[in-house]
Amino acid sequence: MRLSNEKFFRLKLTSAYLLIFLLEFFVFRVFLLLSSNTFFLDLSILSILDSFLIGSLRFDILPTCTFCGLFFFLINIPVNSKIFLKVNISFLNLFVLLFGFLLAADVVYFKLFLKHLTTEPILIKSHFDYFLSLAFGNYIFATLSILLFASAIFYFSFKIVDKQYKKPYRAIIFNVTALALICIFIILAVRGGWQRVILQINDAYTNGRIAGELKLNGVFTSLISIRSMTTYNEIDIPFQEALETIKDNFLDSYEEVFPNENYPLMRQRITFNVNGKNYNVIFILLESWQKDYIDSFSGTSYGVTPNFDAIAKYSIMFDNFYANGQRSIMGLMSIFFSLPYVQGMSYIGLGLENSGVGAMRLPAILAKNGYDNVYVQGDTRESDNGVALAYYLGFKEAYGKQDIPLNHNYEQINKGYDLEGFEFFFEKIRLLKNPFFAFYFTTTTHIPYAKTVLKEFEKYPQDGTEKTGYLNRLYYADYSLGEFFNKAKKEKWFNNTIFIMCADHQAYGVGGVNASLEKTKVDRIFKIPAIIYCPSLFKPEKSKILASQFDIVPTIIDIFNINIPYSSLGKSLFSKDKNRFIFLSYEGEQIYLINNNGVFEYDWKVGLNKKLDYSNNNEKFLFSVEKTVYNLVAQDKWYDRKILS
Repeated sequence: MRLSNEKFFRLKLTSAYLLIFLLEFFVFRVFLLLSSNTFFLDLSILSILDSFLIGSLRFDILPTCTFCGLFFFLINIPVNSKIFLKVNISFLNLFVLLFGFLLAADVVYFKLFLKHLTTEPILIKSHFDYFLSLAFGNYIFATLSILLFASAIFYFSFKIVDKQYKKPYRAIIFNVTALALICIFIILAVRGGWQRVILQINDAYTNGRIAGELKLNGVFTSLISIRSMTTYNEIDIPFQEALETIKDNFLDSYEEVFPNENYPLMRQRITFNVNGKNYNVIFILLESWQKDYIDSFSGTSYGVTPNFDAIAKYSIMFDNFYANGQRSIMGLMSIFFSLPYVQGMSYIGLGLENSGVGAMRLPAILAKNGYDNVYVQGDTRESDNGVALAYYLGFKEAYGKQDIPLNHNYEQINKGYDLEGFEFFFEKIRLLKNPFFAFYFTTTTHIPYAKTVLKEFEKYPQDGTEKTGYLNRLYYADYSLGEFFNKAKKEKWFNNTIFIMCADHQAYGVGGVNASLEKTKVDRIFKIPAIIYCPSLFKPEKSKILASQFDIVPTIIDIFNINIPYSSLGKSLFSKDKNRFIFLSYEGEQIYLINNNGVFEYDWKVGLNKKLDYSNNNEKFLFSVEKTVYNLVAQDKWYDRKILS
């Protein structure tokens, strides 16, 4: 392209960059379509073309002009300086690079989760090493391609400016008109068009979700989500009515009381179902352990969890146990704070802990009852800001991957190694005083799965697929768990210790929508394995009660006969109350209620502009949970800070 015409040099340069950005979005939209082709399988050719066109003209231009509009404008200011021009195009080149990485991450993320990036870019800082290891590990080809493309843009843009630079055309009318038109274009672009309100994610779904996902891109969805992450779903049920709806379905009326009306969901136990007052507790959070591949739960014969299966034989197995969210941070949030994520709230680690939610900390409650404690996670200290969060929760000691010495020669993977992690965890437990609360978060079964950890744990011949990789990772993780138990059985504290194990969420890529064990969508996405092992206290059984991660706090309170008030959206797993319910949240966008009457769900992303239906008592209950949780957190009425201060 020749840009030598003095009058239009800068306008052509601006147009060239706009086309470069649109081309970049177009290429990654093609990759999205191809990599997740089964998701988009039902789209017609016309629908695909429409999604590409609307996606480019609205959902691609908006983030482009939001981040680059200022530089488009500055390029066209008639300043006679080649350096000034190069500085502005340098910023544009950096955005070409940044968008490339975000769009590539979005393609990978969508393939795993069937949704675009939202607030995940906020986590880049705390997970930088992990993202770097992915970029230059499993996805090095994509990384090098993006770097090569961005480098070429840098090189040729500077070369064109050096070769074809012209003094600016100084006609006042021309420049005023050009700059005014550029401003109007940028304003319209960052609003997404002429409409009254700025373009939102749900505007993509006018022709259904599948076509809508193809219109969207990760830069746009991240921008909108981060910019609007404090926006709460308006539910027009009066707060007091929503609160009473929950309380009617909530309290173990013969076992608990509400001790303080200023904190309406804070409860206190007055009777207990288990006498485990002098017992220790070891909680093992199993990263992405999927029920489909655990023989004791699925009835299959994969043979990759023999140690867990042997433990489960003498445990209480919970066959209807659910993760309350779909990310590790939500698992931690559910287990330690017994609280769901709903739209309008920030995440734990990003501000939520500074509310009354953070005052209700399970480790702190146990510590106040004399329990020594330790927290270990196999992943890095920075992952989900876990170690810092552990200290905040009330753990005296907290460790991550950097603290765990390696004793084996591994093929490098992105996360930590469970064998050394369990060994390290065991040694830390031996230093604790009785009674104690020890928490370990495993890691090796985290995505991506395809690469082998140790050759001797190739239960299935390595073929490069995620499923085979996952099975071998699970086999290694189970061996690590077995080694830990073999050592623990020799300790004096073993028979006086309760072991609680559950997954943080289901396994992406080889579970969830790809799973075959469960029949319903909700079960495939949220159901996880969970057991309680302590033969000296509990008889083995396969429990069918409705349960979730929210029930962990009430259960531990019940087992250890703790009369300190607590707040939770769950019930003790040993409660005699048959009226149980589960609230599930998929990133806050889809919410679900499961009770004795069935499953009730609502998709805020699709139904944002629809009038809510409260005629069905169960649907009213679903909305009442979200309304109550949000209001209590926003008003700092979830838990009385004074109790644990």
